[in-house]
Amino acid sequence: MSRSDDTFARKVIAGACAGGVLLCLALLAMQVFGSMPSPKPGSTMLLRWSPFRPPDSYSVGPSATSGFMILMAPAAALWGFSVHMRCSDAQIRHCLKGVALLVGLWMLDVLIKYRCPINSPQLIAFLWYLYYVPMTFIPLLCLLCALRAAALDAKPWAVFLRRVAWAASAAIIASVLTNGMHLQVFSVDISRSDWQEAYVYNWGYWLAVAVYAAEYLGFFALLFAASRRRLHGVIALLVMTAVPFVAYCLMYALRNELAIKTNFSLNYSLIVVMLLELALDLGLLPSYSWYGEAFSRLPLDLKVVDRDGSVAFATNSAGPVPAPVFDLTLRVAQSRTHDRVTRFRTSAIPHTLFKVYGVSGGAALLAEDVTLLDEQRRVLTESQERLRRSNEVLRHESGVRRELWRLESEERLLSSIEGSISDKVSHMRELLAALPKGSEAGERAQRRDMLTEVKLLVAYCKRKGALVLSERSDPEFDRDRLQLVFNETASDLRSIGVDCAAVVNLDGELPSAVVSVLYDCLYDVASVALFAVDPILMLFVSGDERHVEMRAALDVAQMDAARLEAAAASLREDLKGSRGTLSLELSPTSLNAAIRMPVGAATRGGGGDK
Repeated sequence: MSRSDDTFARKVIAGACAGGVLLCLALLAMQVFGSMPSPKPGSTMLLRWSPFRPPDSYSVGPSATSGFMILMAPAAALWGFSVHMRCSDAQIRHCLKGVALLVGLWMLDVLIKYRCPINSPQLIAFLWYLYYVPMTFIPLLCLLCALRAAALDAKPWAVFLRRVAWAASAAIIASVLTNGMHLQVFSVDISRSDWQEAYVYNWGYWLAVAVYAAEYLGFFALLFAASRRRLHGVIALLVMTAVPFVAYCLMYALRNELAIKTNFSLNYSLIVVMLLELALDLGLLPSYSWYGEAFSRLPLDLKVVDRDGSVAFATNSAGPVPAPVFDLTLRVAQSRTHDRVTRFRTSAIPHTLFKVYGVSGGAALLAEDVTLLDEQRRVLTESQERLRRSNEVLRHESGVRRELWRLESEERLLSSIEGSISDKVSHMRELLAALPKGSEAGERAQRRDMLTEVKLLVAYCKRKGALVLSERSDPEFDRDRLQLVFNETASDLRSIGVDCAAVVNLDGELPSAVVSVLYDCLYDVASVALFAVDPILMLFVSGDERHVEMRAALDVAQMDAARLEAAAASLREDLKGSRGTLSLELSPTSLNAAIRMPVGAATRGGGGDK
């Protein structure tokens, strides 16, 4: 016999047994409570077998329906047992069993109140107040079931709502049970003989009714929100069933003569149990006849293995298990470890991920189809490989471009320095060839000036040649290195009579091409100072990673205006190809120049004939 056939057989047997028990109880109750006289007041018997009404009267109140209440108690117990077997959610199962227990205790309370000879009005009133214990907790338990079924019970607002509901229920029960002290729920005078009929509802009673109504409305609303679209009609059926009962409750609360003669406790319990049973049977609350059936219907490839290696449960979707996988699952089951998950794959079943969970008494083996993930991983790996190759090509191309740029920059610098040095060498030859030969004082002074200019040109050529060597070995100039270059130039100028000082303040490094342009500008200013009277030249270089600025301030007692104009033109020519800017202030006795250049820009070194 298959598992499903065995489950069906057990359901049929259990249903037949339950039906038979209910039928026997019904026949027994009808026989016992339908043919004997009712007890006399003051009787010492706890319960006398008696009819619920005299033959010449009509009543369907609690005293006339004791047999049905006795039948309701075991029926509620059987329903609670069936809930224990069917409901797959532990929290909902506990709530429903609590409803069954409250129904049974309620029926017992009503039977004691109406069928036992009690002469104490205070005890009768207390038994009456006890009705409100199940009446308060049953709607609360229904609301908790709906919260759990809607998977909202862990939300912060749901936790707060649950606490408020429990507190409100506890407050209602406390106020009802202590009504004799404050009379805020019922106004009743138990000293009167007709006090059970002559009572009035106070604000506490209506507050309790409002809480009950809100909890039942929340029950239906949460079930509607949690159910699938095809089950919305089922909820409408439950609401249609509940509406007449709501009308009956209102009639009873308003003391309608027709409703007040009925057994409200029995009717209330029957309707609530019927609504909850409908919610279970129609799928609004989780319900399976047997756990095995619930397990087998899971849409997973899942097996539960005992420690002895037998398969305790398996879903209908479960497939074959390779021997190595089963051996590993068995080792996990026998290791009794429940705090970790073992994940592995095997080539015997490709595109399948196996997970072994340690559970009480064994292990659960879950097989997940990861074909889509494997395909996505393959596509991702191929994409990563293509990107890696592209990155290699880009890195190689970037290296080639950097090398080409370095070579081009070196070539440009070399050609510019070569041109400027060639001009200076030609100018030096012209100066040397034109040296005066005589020994007159004027000729000696002119010869000294020309040789001083030659010395300055030689220093210029030496510095420019050093830039070519530095471009090949160390092309970047930091603060200390640039300070050394400018200090050497200032020393050369001082040796030929120019009072000169230089200060360098750099945050970054300068390329050789930028230093070449700065040195050309320095030579342009120095060529003016060389032929001026009492020259004082101050140099200041500052900059960061993006720009460098050189300020040159020359003060003299007298200078040649033609040389001053020539120096200004040379400065503009030097900056023409370097995207630098020049701020120049000229006067007959001073020259103030501010040169600003972008670091890393293509610069053109060299100068013309000075």
